[in-house]
Amino acid sequence: MSLSASRLERLLQEAPVPFRLGEYISRGIQFMNQNFGMLLAFFLVSTMISFFIQLIPIAGLIAGLLITPVLQIGYAQFVYATEQEKRADFGEFFKGFNKIGPLVATYLLTVLLSIVALMPGLLLWFQAGMLNWFMGLMEEYPFIEELPDPLQMVDNGLFWLGLLLIIVGGLVVSSLLAWSLNIAWFFEVGPLEALNASRKLIARNWFSFLIFLILAGLISVSGALLCGVGLLYTIPAMACAQFYAFAESSRLFEADTDQPQDITDHFIA
Repeated sequence: MSLSASRLERLLQEAPVPFRLGEYISRGIQFMNQNFGMLLAFFLVSTMISFFIQLIPIAGLIAGLLITPVLQIGYAQFVYATEQEKRADFGEFFKGFNKIGPLVATYLLTVLLSIVALMPGLLLWFQAGMLNWFMGLMEEYPFIEELPDPLQMVDNGLFWLGLLLIIVGGLVVSSLLAWSLNIAWFFEVGPLEALNASRKLIARNWFSFLIFLILAGLISVSGALLCGVGLLYTIPAMACAQFYAFAESSRLFEADTDQPQDITDHFIA
């Protein structure tokens, strides 16, 4: 299922939908409760796939770049198929392979731009002497009695300025591009258009979206408090919550007026 690029263009010109972060989290949890078995199974399967791929030297890195966006879009496609098409099929989690080219290209561009956003802060850290501190740490590993204090070995001013740039750059860019994969999957647009549309769509409610990401992250991490077992519930639930946020902001569940209609619909019986 791919919605037209013209529909996406119209969406970006329309007034933004109010961002209701509490509702998205509530709907994500509710959907998790209703589809616990399948979501848990996919979480375990996708985690195992990612883990074993990383064990493969060199080729594992390439395979990871190919499989990660497919697994990431799995939650969104499953929720969409269940809600919109009433089709709760485990195979929906892996439909991303049907559009793997655009997904991988979009994912790689997102990663590249995120790295670029971190570069100013990382360069300041390099100037501050953080590389020397890190190399010294590696030389002593694993016989480190006391962790070396970086603030005693680097330029404090450059360190804190670099940290600020890393945090700001990482938060701004990663948050604005958070819906790139969803847009590349659900709409008939290329990777660059998907990134640009994600930026425009999220920028409308950026602060609320950032709070939502932080809350969803905290809820996901809170699952570790139950000896880690809670992560099996909180991570899939918050992945579903993020999809609901995207679906409402992009009006994904509304009828696509660009799709051709059956002419018989206009006849009166």
